[in-house]
Amino acid sequence: MNKTAILGGSFDPIHLGHLFLLHCAASLSDYNRFIIIPAKQSNFKRSSGPAASDSDRLEMIRLALLDYRELYPQDKHATVEVSDMEIKRGGISYTYDTVMEVKKNLKIEGRIGLVMGDDHAQRLDQWYRYSELKDEVEFLICRRNPDGALWNMLPKDAKVVKLEPENVSLESATEIRNNLLSHEDFLPRRVLEYVREHNLYS
Repeated sequence: MNKTAILGGSFDPIHLGHLFLLHCAASLSDYNRFIIIPAKQSNFKRSSGPAASDSDRLEMIRLALLDYRELYPQDKHATVEVSDMEIKRGGISYTYDTVMEVKKNLKIEGRIGLVMGDDHAQRLDQWYRYSELKDEVEFLICRRNPDGALWNMLPKDAKVVKLEPENVSLESATEIRNNLLSHEDFLPRRVLEYVREHNLYS
């Protein structure tokens, strides 16, 4: 039986840390279908929209997934797709709205997975309609903090699967955008080629 999870974010640009989160969920949980959904406008980044265009971000995700298959061939059991539903919906991208749309479109009853790093743990209960969101999802949270996971900051009422990889990944899209030359190693190979070819983030 397919178990579906979503991975959201600005993906501006998508980087190796995002692929690592995907790998964590694919290898350390029982989920086997993943949908990557780039935000039109992040609720937590209202002061500035994505630097790259919607079409560029979607193409970088598509290219990154080719690299993902090469980087993590052991995840071949997992199906991964990209959805532009938040981009098409426009406005602020709220995870609750997206979760409900995915469940409706795919006719899913019960919870779906929501993949994220533990750096989101401390403000999870501040998310839009959290009291309803927590009843619709299972939070698949991957440790990214090298000094130990931030599990104690998670809301007590969240249904959580704690993913503990052997290594951690701390890449930041903000750091990559602000200083691409110093952080080129954080980008998947095909994404880096695309960024250079289209002169993004310069």
